[in-house]
Amino acid sequence: MSAPVRVRFRRTGGLAGITIAVDTDTDELSPAHGEMIRTLLASPGSPPASVPGAPDRFTYELQIGDGPHRRVLRWPETAVPDSVRPLITELTNRSRPIQ
Repeated sequence: MSAPVRVRFRRTGGLAGITIAVDTDTDELSPAHGEMIRTLLASPGSPPASVPGAPDRFTYELQIGDGPHRRVLRWPETAVPDSVRPLITELTNRSRPIQ
């Protein structure tokens, strides 16, 4: 079994402008979501461009890392890849408002 990958998730924006967040790792997620995190971390190339979101829409940020490898991914609500949406939903459900 491989070492857990740290995950820091943030959802910002929205009509109320409340930021929610969770810090976790792949050991605390389902195997499918843990595999998605590992795939995102290992994906070659540049992270997706940080396209400005529309007013009153959410922006999602994932900071993932396993020590030497780190990656920050940001998507406006309308640009989250379909393959990542179940992971975003799970992390949103685990999140709590932050100050």
